[in-house]
Amino acid sequence: MRDIVESQSWLSSAANAIQQVAPDGSFFRLELDRLMANDQLKGGIPISTIEKLLGLLQSVKLEAEGGLLVKLEDQVVATAFDDFLDQASQYHKSGKIKEAAVLASAVLEDTVKRISVKAGLDPKSLSLEPLIDALAKLSVFTPVKAKRVKSYAAIRNHALHAEWAQLDLKDVGAQISGLRELLDEHL
Repeated sequence: MRDIVESQSWLSSAANAIQQVAPDGSFFRLELDRLMANDQLKGGIPISTIEKLLGLLQSVKLEAEGGLLVKLEDQVVATAFDDFLDQASQYHKSGKIKEAAVLASAVLEDTVKRISVKAGLDPKSLSLEPLIDALAKLSVFTPVKAKRVKSYAAIRNHALHAEWAQLDLKDVGAQISGLRELLDEHL
């Protein structure tokens, strides 16, 4: 009886761990779904399922150690940010400059911090503009790109300090487009 309980506990924890790190549609998630759909699980846990799940976990571990899951995380984050930018774009098209600027500004802040971490910088120690300068010094951003990203930071500052009169619809549109470019290049 104790073996069954421990096996079920391990199986549940292993499946949960894979679900936490693998997005829907990935090989790992599809393989997990296939293994968990085994009809034999209704009457107990076949040793072959445990062995296959162990192999799947080992593969996830190897990919994590090789940095591949970080790339996967970047893809998931980029997809979420792209959704935010889609919503910001809709607000922009509707003339809702405040809403568009605030959403795009959140994406800017997090994106620059993620790019900084990938470049080996600690984003907690610097505010946004010094981070942009540091990324330019490391040649992550060209001088022209850094200047553009700083202009997006200026929009962000106006949006986050409710300086609505300082916002321009065209500038917010450029911010949204530029952020899509940053996501494509760096995440």
